[in-house]
Amino acid sequence: MMEDENKMSRRTFLIIVGVCYIALYLILKVFIVFTQDLFMNNEVYNKYYNVGTVLKIEKSNEENIERFSSKSKNFNISMKNYFQNFELEEEEENYEAYAYYGDDNLVKAVFTMGEYNTQIYNIENYSEDSYYFEFNHFPLYISDITRKHYLNKYHISDDVDLIKYIRDRKKIKCDFFTPVSTIKENYFFNFVELALPNLDNITYIEGDVEGYIIHDGDYKRVFILENNKLYCLTFYKLNYFTDEIIEDILKTIEIKEKK
Repeated sequence: MMEDENKMSRRTFLIIVGVCYIALYLILKVFIVFTQDLFMNNEVYNKYYNVGTVLKIEKSNEENIERFSSKSKNFNISMKNYFQNFELEEEEENYEAYAYYGDDNLVKAVFTMGEYNTQIYNIENYSEDSYYFEFNHFPLYISDITRKHYLNKYHISDDVDLIKYIRDRKKIKCDFFTPVSTIKENYFFNFVELALPNLDNITYIEGDVEGYIIHDGDYKRVFILENNKLYCLTFYKLNYFTDEIIEDILKTIEIKEKK
């Protein structure tokens, strides 16, 4: 009789443990589904992109050109000087802004240049001050290994690969029946997409220069990948910075590796 009671007690204990485990899993699953929407700007699901264009750049053989480079920062980037009349207006640790004023003292054009870490670097080496610090916290914790797995899974080795995948991927509206692994991957790429600039109109730079150009309104932002760094050049007032001028600047870009 005692043995039967012990078996019954063990069976009852295992049933209770099993029920608690299932209940905990269901609660956690609902929480994860709710959280990934709570921390996500749902406009990302409504974003659909057209096919990007391609700009082939072959470095210019032009010699003895006047070159322009940072006046106060060591960005190690220089280019053909279209900025003789520009004045340094603003500077920060990794950023400079130059403006050209006409005879009426109104701004005719603005050029900015900066040097930043790539998105891939930020994803793989984030800190608590990084945009991606959320990946290090419950409930949507995404480990270093998992983040690298997502990048390797889609053959993403640099920012251009990342952007191409972001623009082409199939977005999933997750629900309770979506596997947790899928929820996390979807959340990861949604979160990354929100960190990127507006990708509606993009031109990929190929050839002797690698990067991409974002076109929005009256400005173009050129992002150049070199030496595991991201160099950003912004051209504001496109009636001044024509496509021909921007392309000529890209043909004369020189970036020296820091020692």
